[in-house]
Amino acid sequence: MKSRIFKFLNFQIFLIGILAYWHIDNLHAAEKVPIYLEHSETLSFDNEALPDCEVLEGNVIFRHENTRLYCDRANFYEKQNMVDALGNVHIVQGDSLHIYGEFLHYDGNTKMGRIKGKVSVEQNNSILETDSLDFNLNSNMGFYQTGGKIFDNENLLSSTRGELYFKQDLCVFSGDVQLIGKEMLLKTDMLHYNTKLKIAYFVAPTAIIYAEKTIIYTENGWYNTITEDALLTQRASIEHNDGKHLKADSIFYYKKDSTAIALRNIRLVDTVQQMTVCGHYGKFEQNGNRGLVRDSAFVIEHSTPDSLFLHADTLKTQGDSTYQLVRGIGNVRFFRIDLQGRCDSITYHSSDSILKMYENPVIWSDSTQLCGEFIQLFQKNQKIDMILVTGWALGVSQSDSTRFNQVQGKLMRAYMKNNQLDRVEVEGNAITIYYPKDDDGEVIGINRAESSNLTAYVKDKKMDKIVMKPASSGTLYPEEQIPEDQQQVTRFVWHEEIRPKNKADIFTRYDSYNPSNKKKIVGK
Repeated sequence: MKSRIFKFLNFQIFLIGILAYWHIDNLHAAEKVPIYLEHSETLSFDNEALPDCEVLEGNVIFRHENTRLYCDRANFYEKQNMVDALGNVHIVQGDSLHIYGEFLHYDGNTKMGRIKGKVSVEQNNSILETDSLDFNLNSNMGFYQTGGKIFDNENLLSSTRGELYFKQDLCVFSGDVQLIGKEMLLKTDMLHYNTKLKIAYFVAPTAIIYAEKTIIYTENGWYNTITEDALLTQRASIEHNDGKHLKADSIFYYKKDSTAIALRNIRLVDTVQQMTVCGHYGKFEQNGNRGLVRDSAFVIEHSTPDSLFLHADTLKTQGDSTYQLVRGIGNVRFFRIDLQGRCDSITYHSSDSILKMYENPVIWSDSTQLCGEFIQLFQKNQKIDMILVTGWALGVSQSDSTRFNQVQGKLMRAYMKNNQLDRVEVEGNAITIYYPKDDDGEVIGINRAESSNLTAYVKDKKMDKIVMKPASSGTLYPEEQIPEDQQQVTRFVWHEEIRPKNKADIFTRYDSYNPSNKKKIVGK
C-alpha cells in the first residue's frame, strides 16, 4: 500500500514540475517568432473544411529559429503559427538532436508540440523509442508517459515514464525502470541517465544483477555503463552467490577488476565459512578472493554458539567456498567466553583449523594463563582440542589472590576437554611451583620440583596433581621458609591487567611489551 501511495505522489509531483517548468518558460517567451515555410511541392486551400489553413504536400520543409521540420504533408496555420505534420516527420534542432514520428502537432508561439506514431529521438549516439512524446523546444525538454526504450552501443534502457533534458544530455526515467547492459540487469523505480557520458545516477532503491552471480543494492550513487565502475552511497551492499555478502556506508565497485573498496561500517559476511569481518576501511578482490580491512577491524567466527571476536590493526582474508585464510597484524586481541588471547600477529587457516599466534602471545582460559614464544591452537569438531606452546613455555594458574601455581619448560601441550583445560604436558627443563592444600582448602606449603618432563592435571579449573618423568620428589617448603627467589619460575609473569574481559575489550590498546622480561603494560 505504501509503495502505491509513494508511486502516486511521485507521479503527481512529476506532473506539477513539468507544468510549472513549461508555464515559466512560456511567460518568458514574449517575442513570438513565426514559422517559415521553406519548401513544398504542392500548396492548396480548402476554406470550408480547413479555414485559414495551407495544405502542403511533397517534401515539405519548415524552419522555426534554429529548428527545421521535414514531413510528407502538412496543414499550416500561418496566422496561428501552428503546424500539423503527417508522414515521415523529422525534427532537427542544431546539429545533434533529431526527432522522428508519423504525426506532429506543433505550436510555434509556445514552441510546444506532441509527436506520435513510432517516435524516436536521436542524440549522442542514443536512440529513444516511444509511442508519444510531448516536447518544449523553448526549455529543450520532452517527456513521455506511455512507455519508452533508449538504445546506445552499450545499453538498453526502458521505463514507463521519462523526462528528456536535451541541452543537459539528461534523461529522468521512472516507473518500472530497467537498464540492460553487458551481462547486467539494473532494476529501479527512478533513474537519472546522462546520454553523453553513459552514466546512470541512482535516486531510489536500485538492484544490479550480474550474470545471476552478483547482486548489488543501493539507494544512491552512480554507475558508469562504459567502464562498469559504480559508487554506492546509501544502504550499499554486494552479494555473491559464493556466500559472501558485503555491506557498508559507501562502496566503490570496479566490475572489470572485480574489486570493491568499502568505507565506514563495513560488514562482510561469509555464510559458508561462518565468519563476519567488520571495520571502517576495506578492499576486496573477487579475483583471488582477497580482502583487507583496517580501522577498528575485527572478525567474528560464529561456527559455534559461543562466537569468537578478534581485533587487529589490519585484517587480511583470502579464500573461497572450500577454504579461508585470515591474518591479523598488529595489536591482536580476541575474546570468547571460554578463551581469550593477545599477540602481535595471528593466522587462521580453515583447512587445518589451526590458529597460530606470533610475537609475545598470551592465552587465558578460566584461571589459567599460557604464554611463550609461539602458540598454536588446534581445533577438533569446531572446539579447541589442544594448545601447543613452543620456544619457551609458561603456564600460570591462580591459586588465590596472592599465590600462583606455575609450570615452565621448553615445550608445552595444553589439552582441552569440554572447552576447559584438562591437563598440561611440559617437555624440556620442566619446573613446577605448586601450592598444595589440605582438605579444608588451606595452603600447607610450597612444592618446587624440576624434571625433564611433567604432566599437570587440572580438576575443577585448578591444578590437581603433577606427575614428573623421570620421577622427582621435589621439595615441600613451609611457605615462610622458602627463599623469595624460589617462589617464582624464571620467566614468571601474570598479565591479568591486559586480559580481554568482554568482546568490546578487544579494542583496548596497550603499549608494546615482552612477557619474557616482565615489562609492565600500561593502558592508553
